[in-house]
Amino acid sequence: MIETHDALMGRIEAQRRLLLWLFANFDFERAALEKLVREMDEPYPPVDHQEDPGAVPTAAFGDFAAHAAEMRLLLEPVRQRLAELDKT
Repeated sequence: MIETHDALMGRIEAQRRLLLWLFANFDFERAALEKLVREMDEPYPPVDHQEDPGAVPTAAFGDFAAHAAEMRLLLEPVRQRLAELDKT
């Protein structure tokens, strides 16, 4: 099935909204929230220990930056929830 760019962006936005709602509204245990943040903060892609990564820029770096930005957006409500738990 071939989808248009607009259709894919619509699907991604729907998934983003659902995830943000889940993270903000479900009463997850603290350990689960901490594990989620810890595992999703892992570098993407995993570090491959190149001598000089990024010496030759490629289009893939845009993908990595987009991934990191999206992960920050999605994890913000989780971090807020953890901060609230620290206050209690």
